[in-house]
Amino acid sequence: MEVRTVPRILNNRVFLLVLLSLAAFGVFAFTKRMATWEQQLEAGIAAVWYERGEQLVASGKTEPAIQALRRATADARENQKYMVALANALAAGNHDAEAQQLLLQLRETDPENAEINAYLARLAANQGKVDEAIHYYQNALYGQWTGPNADERRRELRTELIGFLLKHQQRDLASSELLILEARLPNDVASHMKLAKLFLEAGDVRRAFNNYSAAAKADSHNVDALRGAGETAFQLGDYAEAVEYLKSALDVDPSSEQSRQLLEVADKVLTEDPLAPHLSVEERRGRLLENFDRAQQRLEGCLDQTTDNKQVEQLQALKTEATTMQPKLKRSRDFDTVRSGAGLIFRMEEAASASCGQGSPADQALLLIGRMHKAMQP
Repeated sequence: MEVRTVPRILNNRVFLLVLLSLAAFGVFAFTKRMATWEQQLEAGIAAVWYERGEQLVASGKTEPAIQALRRATADARENQKYMVALANALAAGNHDAEAQQLLLQLRETDPENAEINAYLARLAANQGKVDEAIHYYQNALYGQWTGPNADERRRELRTELIGFLLKHQQRDLASSELLILEARLPNDVASHMKLAKLFLEAGDVRRAFNNYSAAAKADSHNVDALRGAGETAFQLGDYAEAVEYLKSALDVDPSSEQSRQLLEVADKVLTEDPLAPHLSVEERRGRLLENFDRAQQRLEGCLDQTTDNKQVEQLQALKTEATTMQPKLKRSRDFDTVRSGAGLIFRMEEAASASCGQGSPADQALLLIGRMHKAMQP
């Protein structure tokens, strides 16, 4: 071989190597592009199946929705949103065990995900696993919230937890959650109304009243807020507030018989209490004698209806005591006598109610007056 032919051979080989490299690169680029296109195609198909599944869930067609979402997750195994949607559909179709297993797998990789914990809480709640449900609810509330309206969604979940706690007689924990919810509550009528009802269900009448009255102040024509404030004020023994709110409720909606009856009782408590402050001697004595006569009539009417020997004996003893005290009440004007007479009125009304049921609004008012002053005694 001549020396001059060596460079030519080398050049040919270099050219061939470059050509082969370019061809290999082209094949690689083509393969990569095809793989990317295939992934995009699979992602597109998965998205179609996901949308279809969500539509079926919304229409209540659970089993077809599950199948559609299975197809979506098969084509997009790493998509957490699709997996959560499948778990939700499985739970809706009563496939609780499978839904829980799927959610627990997702939680292993994202333990603070609020949505996953919320779904696990609902699954446990549906299965009656109270402690487990509370655990997941609280993990969700203090977990990571993403997406729009995170604060609103967290409030809704806390409200859901409170309802669950009240349903399962967990009042102390429900009250704690209610206080947290109240501290973060938007100042609008709907929020105050919802919270008032929850506080009432939890047995916290004072905070229920506070929220009803806040709603009523924000919307003076909201009859539910006015009625709620009036009824809770009545339960708290704040009869002046009760009268104010119940009158306003009846101005808006005169058809509520319950509000009318409560208003009548509350008004009589305020206007017929013989131990109320700032009364003159004559006003106090006049109220006492009128109430005494009414209580005696209620007692005698109940005696005519009662057949139980023990109740008859108790009512008869009170009647004898009243007959003995009545002349003294008519003569005396001192406060101690008024207080003794008011105490006997209460005992007559209490015994009559126990034997013969609830009396008239006037009798109910006398009972409340007696309870109110009995509670004030040391």
